[in-house]
Amino acid sequence: MRAFIALITLAWMGSIQADTLFGFYAGVGSWKQDYSGDASSLGTAVDFEDDLGLADETNNILYLALEHGVPGLPNLRAQYSKISIEGASTLSRTIGFNGVTFPLTETVVTDFDLSQTDLVLYYEILDNVVSLDAGLAVRWVDGHIDLTSTIESARAEFKGVVPMLYGKARVDLPFSGFWLGAEVQGLGYDGNRLVDANVQLGWESPVGLGLEAGWRTYRLDMDDFDDISAASIEVSGPYAALNYHF
Repeated sequence: MRAFIALITLAWMGSIQADTLFGFYAGVGSWKQDYSGDASSLGTAVDFEDDLGLADETNNILYLALEHGVPGLPNLRAQYSKISIEGASTLSRTIGFNGVTFPLTETVVTDFDLSQTDLVLYYEILDNVVSLDAGLAVRWVDGHIDLTSTIESARAEFKGVVPMLYGKARVDLPFSGFWLGAEVQGLGYDGNRLVDANVQLGWESPVGLGLEAGWRTYRLDMDDFDDISAASIEVSGPYAALNYHF
């Protein structure tokens, strides 16, 4: 019993003014996504808006996090987001995609899908009215772009693990339950770059149930990545989520 009490005391002293020894966070919400950019696969650089008619869509986001006061061990966060849209457009020029030619005036249906699952290991640098987290993230990216007409179809796939840096800051507004925050993940290497960032305004009730809303922006640049010869994909828009903390 004395050893157990000593261990708890040591963990408490190693935390930086943490509210509790363990904390669990969960959130689920929707992100309204506006798309822009282009991609090429053994052919023409195809513009998402001008050529394919992709505009905006709403997709889900989800995250879980576990924080603790044990010195030396990082906190854990897992999150999932989906970027997915379908659209149809009559081509105003001839394009080529992954070895297939789609001629002028052909109607092309596009299915763009990108699933992303993150595992984040981070430390609390500050944990008070102002909190600051920093760490490393690993993101599993799994996506495809399908182009289909009445006579032709082409599919380009890309998937892999992307390591990133992670940082998050939050400021609690006194005596209100409201808070302001910002979060960023990103890294660039060998012509490839991924940056995923958001700013937030949130509110948490005394029982831990809360809301948050903000703006999220995403940028993915690929150079010779699986079936993709080159791509520059930008997705941004407002999001809102229901969250819980205990």
